[in-house]
Amino acid sequence: MALQNARTLIVAVVLSHGVLVLADVVQCARGAGEIVACVLCATMLLGFQAALPFMPYRQWASARRFTVFFFVGTATYGAVVFGGTNWNGLVAPLAGSALLLLTGISAWGAYALVVVSAPVRAVVHGLPLLSSVGFALAAGLSGLVVFGLARLTHLVSEAWASRAEAARGAVVRERLRFSMDLHDLLGYSLSSIALKSELIYRLVPGQPDQVRKEIDEILDISRQALSDVRLVARGYRDMSLEGEASSAESVLNSLGVVAHVDIRCGSLPPDVNTVLATAVREGVTNALRHAHVRHVTIRVGDERGKVRLVVANDGVASTAPGQRCSDGSGLRNLASRFDFVGGRVDAGVMDDGWFHLVGEVPLVVPLESVRQPS
Repeated sequence: MALQNARTLIVAVVLSHGVLVLADVVQCARGAGEIVACVLCATMLLGFQAALPFMPYRQWASARRFTVFFFVGTATYGAVVFGGTNWNGLVAPLAGSALLLLTGISAWGAYALVVVSAPVRAVVHGLPLLSSVGFALAAGLSGLVVFGLARLTHLVSEAWASRAEAARGAVVRERLRFSMDLHDLLGYSLSSIALKSELIYRLVPGQPDQVRKEIDEILDISRQALSDVRLVARGYRDMSLEGEASSAESVLNSLGVVAHVDIRCGSLPPDVNTVLATAVREGVTNALRHAHVRHVTIRVGDERGKVRLVVANDGVASTAPGQRCSDGSGLRNLASRFDFVGGRVDAGVMDDGWFHLVGEVPLVVPLESVRQPS
């Protein structure tokens, strides 16, 4: 609404000068030809100056803007010289065009010349000075009004564009967050459910008690997965490092994998706790998906103001020691989460033939990451 009102006012200011010019010419016209010529000149000159604030003139090169102003000014003053003082109203909108098309000192210098041109012409030709001064004030005010309203339209347009860009960015970030959370939270749960289901299939013929136990654990994992989906939809969730490590140890042991968990760190900030818990999930999920794993180690400790996490597993397919793991979506997600809290993460096969996921996070989390959804 503000943008539309500003544009309407610009057109009204410029057209009002056209009406005043036409009224003066009709009163003192030397014939119908002068009226027709005035209408044609006013239509072209004032029409251009009314449309100028809506053109992309700010993107024009300086030479082009100066050239446009030069030709419009020349045509305007040529019409005034041809028509006489009755055509002075054509000059007033040119003051606004000077401020729009030119920049810096040249803009205000041209604006001043346009404003004082009528009194100067009155003095030179011996015309009444008072009316010329009044016209100069009206021209100056009109130029400022056109300039101010044009700037207002640009500012409103830029604000709308910025808001639209911010909205698009928010949508992209939310999609990325949703994708990351679904991968990081549900990947582990679904992998565990699939592996336990295969185990149950093998146990059904002769171990019904063990089958019931595994089914109970599958139900617990399924409930946790459902809870994770709800947390993702709410936009933020805290995770517990110790809780994830304990859950991973239970799942690994039930699948016949020897899990060694060693967590030696004090109370952690919520964001650090969540990032490390997510890394544990990703490390265990990769171990279950991509390796014939028999042993998994989860180790966390304080080292010189940083928390260092290592998730290592054996059973890696033949890969050269020291080779980094290709960046899949899980590791890219982790890298993004660790970057957000000022940490770093790396993964690859070490000299011992085990796959290591190593992450480091400072205990003091950057302020911009506090309580922001990951």
